Amino acid sequence: MILKNYLEWLNQHQFHGIKPGLHRIIRLLKKLGNPHKNYPTLHIAGTNGKGSTCAILSTLLKEHGFKTGLYTSPHLFKLNERFKINSQDISDEDLLEMLKTLKKYVEEPITYFELTTALAFLYFSVQKVDIAVIETGLGGRLDATNVIHPEVSIITSIGLDHTKYLGKTLENIAFEKAGIIKRNRPVVIGKIEEKPLRVILERAKILSSKTFLLDKDFKIYLKENFWNYEGKYTFKNLELSLKGPFQGRNLSLSLKTLEILEDNYFLQIQEDKIRRALKTIEWEGRYKKIFYQNKEILIDCAHNLEGIKTLKEALLQENFYPFILLFGATNEDGEKPYLSLLDELSSLATDIFISEFPAERKVVTLEEWKEAVKNKSFRVSLFESPLFALKSAIHHQGSNKILITGSIYFVAEILKIIQRNFHAF
Repeated sequence: MILKNYLEWLNQHQFHGIKPGLHRIIRLLKKLGNPHKNYPTLHIAGTNGKGSTCAILSTLLKEHGFKTGLYTSPHLFKLNERFKINSQDISDEDLLEMLKTLKKYVEEPITYFELTTALAFLYFSVQKVDIAVIETGLGGRLDATNVIHPEVSIITSIGLDHTKYLGKTLENIAFEKAGIIKRNRPVVIGKIEEKPLRVILERAKILSSKTFLLDKDFKIYLKENFWNYEGKYTFKNLELSLKGPFQGRNLSLSLKTLEILEDNYFLQIQEDKIRRALKTIEWEGRYKKIFYQNKEILIDCAHNLEGIKTLKEALLQENFYPFILLFGATNEDGEKPYLSLLDELSSLATDIFISEFPAERKVVTLEEWKEAVKNKSFRVSLFESPLFALKSAIHHQGSNKILITGSIYFVAEILKIIQRNFHAF
């Protein structure tokens, strides 16, 4: 009950919404004794791929013997998921202690994400981690996590998302994400279009930060379901537990980061530990396949246009179509092109089932969907709950394949239903 009370206090700060800026988090961290300065960090930004990259990196570091903190957002089921050490979620007891400490020092309006970020920094300091992997929440330059001076910064990708806050062009968004680059600290850069890439490279040049580019300074390719990496080292036939052809990019960014850490005498790479680590990585809701009755179900949190296009590319590559599509979307800033996301997948779908769902963000309502699809040629069925949508898809005869995608919050609701009720279908 005590933890519940503190979680209610934390959740009250959801209403402060998204407020980019560092002044509030800096003041709070100072009161806490600047815990984020007590250990080395890695900082990851990007429109897509940053969560998977964080999961890969933290597992690689753990396998190399480092007590490794991992901070990501949002969570699928419980707040505890955001704060991990050596792949283990924070315990309820430790979470309560951290929340108690935070509440003592909060004296001004502050956002939910700023509070969870401060909590992560404090928890990792108290637990004396050797290194922490930190994922940005939104953008980079004004993100609450951008108070650290990481050993390496990583920018996974640039796509149009959260345009109300980050800008309406890829160059605008690249500028915001390049804000995590720090002076004289290296930056690893994923597959990014030429114009936004120029913005990132210019920022790195100003800060004398050495850059490492995917497909130029290091490469990865898939051969017979195994990954082959070429960088400082060559690793062949790597088996990665995270599925999906796009995961190779995230793997390559992680391996290049590991090589940089070795060059800076932080660790010594051991190939057997890399191979062992890559087989054990877990990242819920990302290109996950399950089977039920005669249905093959694929679940993925592709929630923006770049993510949907990447997912479509993977589906075509792996012949996962035609399928019944289950979809739900949020539109927090009023600028999410949710119909474009649906358009992208519609040609591969026999039927499209759309549902509302509970979420911390503004959900696209059935009325909004009804208006949006009224002139579309594809057939759409609307459901008031994910449970009804999932039941209908499982019993529908249109295809033996089901794709569940869209908002992370929608996917989380589906996963909860599957865990609780799957036997009832």
